[in-house]
Amino acid sequence: MKSGRKSFPTVVNLFIYGTLMDKSQLYQITLKHFPTSPAILKDYRKLISTLGYPYIVPSKGSTVDGLLIRNVDAASLKRLDEYEDESRLYFRKPVIVTSGGKKYPCEVYVGNEKILRPRS
Repeated sequence: MKSGRKSFPTVVNLFIYGTLMDKSQLYQITLKHFPTSPAILKDYRKLISTLGYPYIVPSKGSTVDGLLIRNVDAASLKRLDEYEDESRLYFRKPVIVTSGGKKYPCEVYVGNEKILRPRS
């Protein structure tokens, strides 16, 4: 990621749906533990790329199951952006997810369809 391209809020909630759901993987990247809960993202669907990575794309009426991670600090978000190759393989976007019957604003990594193509 190029310096200065993406802002880093003080804390953010993040919806994860792929490799980051492995808490040991998340810890290796951030060196922190975060509160999590199961969550659902509406109007997106999950695919697996030819590179083997899961990614999501907008898809009206579809849902993606994942985890809501709360209180991700700016330094951890920067490390996660680097891991996800944000602005090349994935784009971090604001979304609303449902967890425990409540709606939460958060961010999610959406796949760059120009690079991440689905497996046939």
